Amino acid sequence: MPELEIRGVEASYWWRKNDPIGALLSTLMVLFIIVPIALVLQRWYVLSFIVFSFMVPYGLFLRHLAVRAVRRHLSEHPETVEQFQQEGIVA
Repeated sequence: MPELEIRGVEASYWWRKNDPIGALLSTLMVLFIIVPIALVLQRWYVLSFIVFSFMVPYGLFLRHLAVRAVRRHLSEHPETVEQFQQEGIVA
């Protein structure tokens, strides 16, 4: 099968909706908002900034994992390529 272009945003959405691990890891992103707020209320500003600054790399890591999950799913179920193209996950 040729290398397909997988759109990261749509892959993340698919992964979050169809895989419990994807849903859990995506939900943990909320902690990058709640924990810094709690740390600011405790007046731990530097630690709050450090935790908050890891949000973007974590989001990029989640997107990478989602693309890998879609690639793995397509390699195991090649008959779903057309469905993924219709949904806009694969270009």
